[in-house]
Amino acid sequence: MSPDEPQLSFEVLRAQHGDCLLLHYGQEIVLIDGGPSSVYESALLPRIEELAEQRGEPLWLRMIMVSHIDDDHIVGLAEMFAEARDREVERRGPKLWQAGELWFNAFGALTRAGGTASPSGVKAVAVDALVATAPGSESKAVAVGVKNGNALYEDAGGLGIPINQSVGGDLVATGTDGAADVEVLPGLTFTVLAPSSEALKKLQDKWEKWERDHPRADAKAAANLDRSVFNLSSIVVLAKANGRTLLLTGDANSDDVLDGLKLAGLLADGGPPLTVDVIKLPHHGSVRNINAEFFAHVRAPHYVASANGRDGNPDDAALTLLCDARLGDTEPWTLWLTYGGVPGDGKPGLHERLAAFFAARKQDHGQDVDVRFATEGQAHTISLPAPD
Repeated sequence: MSPDEPQLSFEVLRAQHGDCLLLHYGQEIVLIDGGPSSVYESALLPRIEELAEQRGEPLWLRMIMVSHIDDDHIVGLAEMFAEARDREVERRGPKLWQAGELWFNAFGALTRAGGTASPSGVKAVAVDALVATAPGSESKAVAVGVKNGNALYEDAGGLGIPINQSVGGDLVATGTDGAADVEVLPGLTFTVLAPSSEALKKLQDKWEKWERDHPRADAKAAANLDRSVFNLSSIVVLAKANGRTLLLTGDANSDDVLDGLKLAGLLADGGPPLTVDVIKLPHHGSVRNINAEFFAHVRAPHYVASANGRDGNPDDAALTLLCDARLGDTEPWTLWLTYGGVPGDGKPGLHERLAAFFAARKQDHGQDVDVRFATEGQAHTISLPAPD
């Protein structure tokens, strides 16, 4: 690597059951997701303050990307933007950070909710009704995510941060005839693999039908709106710089990720697997979003699962699929986990379950998995120097 070539690295903050990721390219930073409530205060804000102290305030963030509006991805960013907006309005000292752009597929724009393409076009009354009366946690989660997304969108406007500027202000999605390549910085490119234009069209049609059938925001009927509204629309990108690649999957289904790679011409039916440098496992390492085909077709020396044991993530079934795919492999690989390295770290029983899993892999299969655990107050950092 040339001394003048920017260093690429991937930082994984401890984000409870969510994602909060920093992609570093030289002095430039792309922030991806902000985790659920408490992650901004406990992990993201301290890291921003540390970087700002090193580089000077305000810290420059080339891009902030919201993969989707699930609370374990967006709440930390909503808190971050709200605090910055309050600081600006109340004139409480200088800005802590500035951002060049926000990548954000807002719910209103995704669904054309309320008959408008406005990113915050969801009817407030409908959202409030869902939060207050919708039976079932799924619809409540949808409604809360929409409210967080609307707040983030409004605060971004107040802070003067352009939304989806590098894709012409449109939704971040694949093109109708292939994946979209976007130059984030000179030397750093994001290939958008999902959501697909076809999937978004289906989502919009589904939402518009619901609105026609329930013009008064019937909260009971809204319970039928499932979480696919979020996960179907997860932004998935392949980040490329210095001959290195990172597959950032949000909470997408692994089949959609594979479809995006095929659309981009990076995978072919019956062809060899694609090797990238880092795979951020979809949906925190849940087998509900990952299958054996994914691990057979995409390989990496580094796999990341951001999860603290909530909902069983990373679950044994998904870890089994990964380990089976690499069984007998002579190429080294590492699994990076954010919680569970010591007793009491993460949800109760996480450490014991993971320790038993990896011990069984070694005893039953002779597979000594290189697993790295983050520790309290310390993030994972995966350095990716250019190939020789």
